[in-house]
Amino acid sequence: MRTLFFASMVLGLVDSTMGWGGYHQGANGYKFAIPGDPHWPTDWEFKWFKEYLVGDVFLKGETGYAPYTYSTRTNTPQPAVMVYPSCIKDIQKALRFARWHNMRVSVLSTGHHMDVRNIADNAVHVVMNKFNEKELIHTSDVEKHIKVGPGQTFGEISEYVKGETFGEWAIATGADSTVGPYGWATGGGHGYLSRMHGLGVDMLVSMRVVLANGRLVTASETKHSELFRSLRGSGGSTYGITVSMTFKLHPTPQQVSSFFGVYFPQTEAQSTEVMQGFHDFISDAPKEVGGYYLTMGMIPGNPVFMIAFCYGDNCDPHVSKVAAISGCTPGLLPNSCVHNSSNTYYNLVNALAPPAGGNQYSVSTSVVGSKAFDLIKATTRWVVKPETLPLVKFCTQSSVLGGKMKDIDEDGVLTSVSPAMRNSEIQLTCVGSWPDHATVEEKKEIVAAMDLWEQSVLRPHGTGWVYWNEAQHNFLDGDWQTRYWGSQQNYNRLLKTKKRYDPLNAITCYHCVGWDFAATVDPAVCPE
Repeated sequence: MRTLFFASMVLGLVDSTMGWGGYHQGANGYKFAIPGDPHWPTDWEFKWFKEYLVGDVFLKGETGYAPYTYSTRTNTPQPAVMVYPSCIKDIQKALRFARWHNMRVSVLSTGHHMDVRNIADNAVHVVMNKFNEKELIHTSDVEKHIKVGPGQTFGEISEYVKGETFGEWAIATGADSTVGPYGWATGGGHGYLSRMHGLGVDMLVSMRVVLANGRLVTASETKHSELFRSLRGSGGSTYGITVSMTFKLHPTPQQVSSFFGVYFPQTEAQSTEVMQGFHDFISDAPKEVGGYYLTMGMIPGNPVFMIAFCYGDNCDPHVSKVAAISGCTPGLLPNSCVHNSSNTYYNLVNALAPPAGGNQYSVSTSVVGSKAFDLIKATTRWVVKPETLPLVKFCTQSSVLGGKMKDIDEDGVLTSVSPAMRNSEIQLTCVGSWPDHATVEEKKEIVAAMDLWEQSVLRPHGTGWVYWNEAQHNFLDGDWQTRYWGSQQNYNRLLKTKKRYDPLNAITCYHCVGWDFAATVDPAVCPE
C-alpha cells in the first residue's frame, strides 16, 4: 500500500485538491502518530521524503536540524522533520506526507511569538522563511497595496516600501522591526499607525492559503469570505499554510513629533503619579497620538521609559504634556528626555530596539475608562513588593489602541478579533524572566506566581481580553477561548470554519482554534 502511495506521489496521480489517506488512532490512544506507531514513517520513508522536495528538509541528528523558539522558557519541542519549502508544491507534498502518516503539522513564519506555540513535538514542522516575496501593487494614484510573503520581518518590508515609493507610502507594522506580518496581522496587530488607520486585520486585503488538503485558495472579502474573516483575528496557522498576504499601504505621515523620556520613580506615590499621568495623556488624545510606557526591572529607582508620538501640525501640546508628566529636564539627570519636532516616520518606527526573547513568561490584559487607574494602582503596589522583584523583567503599556479602530467593523462582520481589542485604551503586558541556570522547579514557581498575579490583579481590573501575540500560556479558569476572542459565540464561529477547511484538525497549535478537540490534547502539543 505504501509503495503504491509513494508511486502515485511521484507520478502526480494524487490530486492536490482532494484528501489523501486518513488519520488513525495512534498506539497510545492519541489521534496523531508518535514514534513506534504502525503509521510512523520508516527511516527509508523519511529519506525518500527528504529527496522528494525541492526545498531543504532536515531530520533529527542532521546538520541543519535546529528547532527555534523565541521564548526559551521550556524545552524546545522536537519535530520529527523540519521542512523549508521553496515553492507551493513543497508545501502540498509536506501536508500529503503528514496526512498519510498521521502526523500533525506545525508552521513557523518568523518565529516571533512570546509563547511556545508555533512548533510541536513529532510534527512535520514547516518553516516559511523562503517565502519572502515583496511586490508593490499600484491600485491607483490614491491607493496602493503590497503583497508579501510570511517569511520576512516588517523591518525588511518597510525598507522595501520606503525605497519603492521614495518614502511617500508606509505599511502599518508592529512595534519593532523583528515582528513578522503573518502572526502580527492574524493576531490582531497594533503599532504606530493603528490609532490612525486601524488594526493589522483591517489592513489585510487578501491572503493566499494552502489548505490542509493541499488546495491553494485566495481568501478575501469576496472569495472564501468566512475563511478570510477567521484568518483576520484568529491567530496561529490552523486553517492552512499562508503563502502570501496583500496589505493596504498608507501615505507616510509628513509631520512627526516624538518624545523619548526616562524617569526614575523612587516611591510608590511617584510611580503611581507618572503612570496615571501617562494614561490621562492618552485617554483624551486624538487618533494622531500614541505612545508606549516601559518599566524595566520593576524595582523602585530603576528607569521608566516613555515614548510618545504625534502626526500632523498640532503636536506640541500633546507631546509637551508627556514631557511634563515625566518631569523631564532636557540634558539633565536623573530625569532626561529628547523632544524631536522634526522627526520622520521611518526614523520613528526604527527607534525601538527589538526585544531579546529568551527565558520569559508573559501575562497581559487591556483597560478602558475608569478602570485604568485601579489597575495602575494595583500594578504599582505589586511592583514595589520586594518578594516579586526576581520575577519581572519589564511591563509595558501600549497606548496604540482606540482611535479609528473603534469605528471599524464594530459588529465583527469582517474580522474576528475581540471587541475589547478595538475599544480598549491601553494594553498592559508584563514579562517574567529568569537566568539560564534556573531549575525546572524554579521556573514553575515563577510561572505560577505570574499566573496568580494575572488572575488576582490584572484580570479583575482589566477587560479580561488577552492579546494573542503577547499571551500567557496558562488560563487558570480554562476560559482561553473567550479571553482571546471575546465570546463563546465568536469562538464557535471560528471553530465551525476550522472544521470546514481542516476537518481532521491536522494543523494545530496550543490554544489555537481547534485545540480543544478532545483527541488533539496530547503530549505532542506542549512538552515539559
